[in-house]
Amino acid sequence: MNETRQVFLKRSFFEGVKPMKSTRLYTKISAGLLAAASAIFFHHAALAADPAKPVVVASYGGSFQEAQTKAFFDPYTRATGTKVIGTTGTGHAKIKAMVTSGNITWDVVSADAAAYENEVKDDLLQPLDYSVIKAEGIPAAFRTKYGIGYMKFAQNLAWNKTKFPNGLTPAQFFDPKVKARRVMLALPYYNIEFALLADGVKPSELYPLDVTRALKVIDRVKDQIVGFKPPSDVQALIQQGEVDAAYGPGGRIQNAIKGGANWAYGWNASVTVVEYWAVVKGAPNPAEAMKFINFAVQPKQQADLPRHIFYGPTNVDALKLIDGAALSAVAKDLPGNPANEKLGAILNSKWWNENLEPVAALWNTYVMR
Repeated sequence: MNETRQVFLKRSFFEGVKPMKSTRLYTKISAGLLAAASAIFFHHAALAADPAKPVVVASYGGSFQEAQTKAFFDPYTRATGTKVIGTTGTGHAKIKAMVTSGNITWDVVSADAAAYENEVKDDLLQPLDYSVIKAEGIPAAFRTKYGIGYMKFAQNLAWNKTKFPNGLTPAQFFDPKVKARRVMLALPYYNIEFALLADGVKPSELYPLDVTRALKVIDRVKDQIVGFKPPSDVQALIQQGEVDAAYGPGGRIQNAIKGGANWAYGWNASVTVVEYWAVVKGAPNPAEAMKFINFAVQPKQQADLPRHIFYGPTNVDALKLIDGAALSAVAKDLPGNPANEKLGAILNSKWWNENLEPVAALWNTYVMR
């Protein structure tokens, strides 16, 4: 209650009440006004002390999460007043451990197609609320019960231009006579596809994957592989000049180039993947999670992401915004461009959903030996 209102009430009261005879009435009314004012004060104090519960979003860290923060997290906080807490470590194993233990601290996860399919398989996610999430511009194939595809990214072959001024082919990456310090991702998917494509397998004949053959291809140059690393480390190794060739996320490679690395990349033997937003089963704040996802799949926000990292949107209306913006000069090189996709393969997440466990066991054994 502000001072003007308090003065008005006091003045109105005293002007209409005679002294002495109205003492009891005055006391009752004053007590009532005091109680009302106290209720209002404590109500507003409670609101101030209990702000909107934050929504926790788990992703991969590094430049990708920095881009998500600029395109999704910070704008959501500005638009709604609800804080987005970004954390790292998203992945099938971590989510499974959370749900199994009941100690769930994440609301929303960013999951690549293979991880997402396995999280669905293990019943680790809760259904999305499409009465809140409005995403008509996203293809129906990407609007699923437990997740919504919000961007496309690709794994690309990249090379140091000083070391390889004429470029590097996928076949050369696995040629032991081509000496180079190489780095690959610490995952079986993407790498298995890359090895088979480099060995001459046609994209249309890629699945089911011949894992044994792929590991033999990688084995040709295993002694020249610096390590099997997470995406942020791949970017760091490129920028620090510690590798000569890499197979990793195109957005990370692009950011390394923007950071001064004299590198190039290509689309031959690339693997294009859809990334999903999903909500962890038992999430602490599922209602806010749905609102955040709705915000993050809208055309404006999706069109903003490629300004910060070189990943393409799934929302067709976002593509229209990009085409009409200054970014259109480079939009042709975004993941998801049909001309780029035909030079490589689309990750078959269904196959990985059915085969990840045995392949991962084989992969982990191979990497460690």
